[in-house]
Parts: sequence; C-alpha cells; structure tokens
Amino acid sequence: MLKKFAAFVFIMLLALPAMAEELSTKYFTVNMPDDWKVIMPPTENQGITSAVFAKNTSGVSVTMVVGPSSGADAKTIAGMFATQFKAEKPPVEKNGQYTFNFTQQEVPCQAWVAVQGDVFMVSSLAGNQKEALNFIKKNVKSADYAKLLPQ
Repeated sequence: MLKKFAAFVFIMLLALPAMAEELSTKYFTVNMPDDWKVIMPPTENQGITSAVFAKNTSGVSVTMVVGPSSGADAKTIAGMFATQFKAEKPPVEKNGQYTFNFTQQEVPCQAWVAVQGDVFMVSSLAGNQKEALNFIKKNVKSADYAKLLPQ
C-alpha cells in the first residue's frame, strides 16, 4: 500500500507544472517566466546590486542596478548615467522618474532612473522596450521599493 501511495505521489508531482525560478534581493523579487533566462543573477558589489535578464527567443534584455543614492536626486543620477551611456538626448521626467534613450552595440535601449528614500535604481531595457517593460511589470515586485520600478 505504501509503495502504491509513494508511486501515486511521485506521478502527481511529475504532473505539476515546473515552478518558476524566484530571485530575491533586499530591493526586489523576480519571478522568472519560462521564456526568460538569468544572464547575471542579482549580485552585490560595494553596496550596488545588479542583475541582468534576457528573453530566450529575442534580443530583449533588462538590466537592473540598485544602490544608495548618497543624497543625489533622480535627475542628477539620470544625468550621470545618460552621459556615461552617451544618450542621444538629456533625460526626461515621467511620473517622477527619468528616462533617456541610448544605443549599445547597435541595439536601441531605454533607461529608467528612480530614487526612493536614499536608494536609486537604473533599469535599462534593450531591444523591444515594450517587451522588456512588460517583463518588469509582470515579474518584478518590490514591497519596500515599488517606486523604483519603471512606472
């Protein structure tokens, strides 16, 4: 009887859909959908947490960089990153966040910069920006820092 029960439980477990991988940091949690992969898992280096995710079937990717703002506001941080990424135009304010476009390895990219409290986040979307933004909106959550995510 026990063998039959164990076999039944094993078969039922095989029938369950694979659980999506969940990655967490102190700033955000990502539930990885099946059609996306982790290029660089959330990694902290000198107080800055960064992660890179990409869609399996296309050139769409999302890079997230989070850390202490050291007293700088979103406009200042956006300006620094826009200069570093050689943005085509200065950052533009949208819903309290700043965005700018740039090109990296001939791929169109868009950056979103936000500050909440003493923390900043830069979310860089490469390739199809609508798909990248949908990935963030559907799969990235933050209980304490929701205002850092692109709005």
